[in-house]
Amino acid sequence: MLKIHFTDADLAKVTIAEDADPMWELLMSSYRIRRPEGEPFFGRWRKGSRTAVPESGRLLMAAVPPYGYCPDFLTPAGHATIGDGVAAVLETPAKALAGDVAELAAQGTRVTPWLRRLAGGETGELHRLGTALHDYYRRCLAPDWATVRHVVARDRRRLQANLDRGGPQLLLSTLHPDVTWTPPVLRVRFPIEQELHLDGRGLRLIPTFFAHGMPTTYKDPDLPPVLVYSIGHPRFDSDAEPGASLVALLGQTRARVLVTVATSRCNTSELAATTGVSLATASQHASVLRAAGLITSARSGKSQIHEITPLGLGVIRAG
Repeated sequence: MLKIHFTDADLAKVTIAEDADPMWELLMSSYRIRRPEGEPFFGRWRKGSRTAVPESGRLLMAAVPPYGYCPDFLTPAGHATIGDGVAAVLETPAKALAGDVAELAAQGTRVTPWLRRLAGGETGELHRLGTALHDYYRRCLAPDWATVRHVVARDRRRLQANLDRGGPQLLLSTLHPDVTWTPPVLRVRFPIEQELHLDGRGLRLIPTFFAHGMPTTYKDPDLPPVLVYSIGHPRFDSDAEPGASLVALLGQTRARVLVTVATSRCNTSELAATTGVSLATASQHASVLRAAGLITSARSGKSQIHEITPLGLGVIRAG
């Protein structure tokens, strides 16, 4: 059990990550490659990414065991791009590097000669890690990054709606199945006993596409407090290809648009980005699907939010 202790000041400082976090997604995806959980959602991605991991990216696997403790310095939170995230890793103080690697050893992970050199402060080894992180992201995450952002944005809208409607109390009460809000303590299902006292620093919530199972946080209580949790993946995983019958009925692009809307409700801009078409093309396909009763569209501010209908789901299953 992880117990996160709030004060009134902390409740006023609960924030939601503005976008998918590349460093946390990178870490969680390295687990998905090596662990079997979530096959209906990650199976297609896992199969392709296992062979795509570059040789340099295997350094990452040496630093991150498939289960248990992961070095805190690998996931500096709050960076919108992989470049900013890796730059933050490269700025990790030598003391923090040594401490995190020592913690790995204390948890029973074999510390490779490369990790020992890294912990010893050899600058060249840290830059090797930076190259590995960039290479892994480019090969395994970048091709699907638009989808990751799209699905994470859906959960961010859910969080923001609950925050606007009922404040932080409602937000924390509806955060995740493994989280229970019993003021002033947030209780989180966790593999070990851990206490986190926020002491007025607030808490940053990070919905994560590649996370699966129970939420997580840093081991070091002095780092900026975060809670990283898995989003609810829908029945149709976001990288699913439309079936041949569905393509024959609707055409390749329109079938992909329908499957994308089935993945999660989205606005037209998100639909265009995920399917790789222009905004005008996405809008046209959405109009045809709406007229056929396969999706619905509702105005939200300046955007049209599209959602699958039962008929649309039935067509996908049949196709």
